[in-house]
Amino acid sequence: MQYKLNFPLQIKNKTNHKYPNELFMLFLCRLILITQQPIMTSPLISVAMCTYNAGKYLEGQLFSILEQTYKNIEIVVVDDGSTDGTYDRLQSLVEEFNQIRLYRNDINLGYNKNFEKAIGLCNGDYIAISDQDDIWAPEKLAILHQHIGNNWLVFSNSELVDNELKPLNIQLLNPSYRIEGRTFKGIILFNSVTGHTSLFSKAFIKHFMPLPATGYYDWWMGFVALYYQRISYINKCLTLHRIHHASVTGKINYQDKTTSKKKVSSDLAVQLSLFKTYKNLSAKDQKLLERIDNSYQKKISFYLIWLIVFKYKTYLPDMKPRNWFGRFFFALKFTKKYHQ
Repeated sequence: MQYKLNFPLQIKNKTNHKYPNELFMLFLCRLILITQQPIMTSPLISVAMCTYNAGKYLEGQLFSILEQTYKNIEIVVVDDGSTDGTYDRLQSLVEEFNQIRLYRNDINLGYNKNFEKAIGLCNGDYIAISDQDDIWAPEKLAILHQHIGNNWLVFSNSELVDNELKPLNIQLLNPSYRIEGRTFKGIILFNSVTGHTSLFSKAFIKHFMPLPATGYYDWWMGFVALYYQRISYINKCLTLHRIHHASVTGKINYQDKTTSKKKVSSDLAVQLSLFKTYKNLSAKDQKLLERIDNSYQKKISFYLIWLIVFKYKTYLPDMKPRNWFGRFFFALKFTKKYHQ
């Protein structure tokens, strides 16, 4: 433990000391006579990064983390068997920056399980998730840490950019987005909590681990945090989120409209099948989630249509406002997507 002195270390030069080493001994005694008052240091924040064939954007992402105004950080990188030289480049960076700890999987674990491993290797009181191709605002970690409070998870917005960092003039979340007043029901049909914008406390880990092998790990984490109402949101863009053919978001955006809709629908089907398995659900909530999951698998579900029409703002708070007729026709389209 570090300590601070509550008196100034000023020793006047004297010529009448009886012993030649008296001045040195006086200085040494003053160092030893500490006041048992510890220096207040910022808690360690771990940044969990998973890499796989990161391409040319890796260094930019890492440098934007290393240049954070919040300095007490470690970066835990777990490579999932890259074949494009990513691991060799990471090794070179490890030799230059002691904040980076590098690991490599013997076999490919896949996206979710690799993040599960990375999170488990983190030593910090707080953990932030990093993609391998974004750029972080210099004050990102400082702002997230400042606003997490007693919550388990805090997240923010992102500015979408192309592969050359040119702005697309789109934010990941609507600027009017708010988390207040939402329950877990407001995230089961549409996800708004993204991993690359998040910071969470170490205390949160036991509540969302293990991560499901399928689906989206951040959707799962957002669901759990909202279920306990231990989540907050900062309405600031703290990340330049790069959209390109190899990124997760880009793979959806660059698909044709029909393929993209099918992908979104199948992803939702997977998530609904996972949410109902969460270990800490109440019996009432588990029954509700099982019913929604079963309804989504049907070609036409009157229950799901009723839910969307009469509980529209509860289950789809991020969708545009619709009147009763608009909700009904949207509900018909929504329930058919999975079967197209």
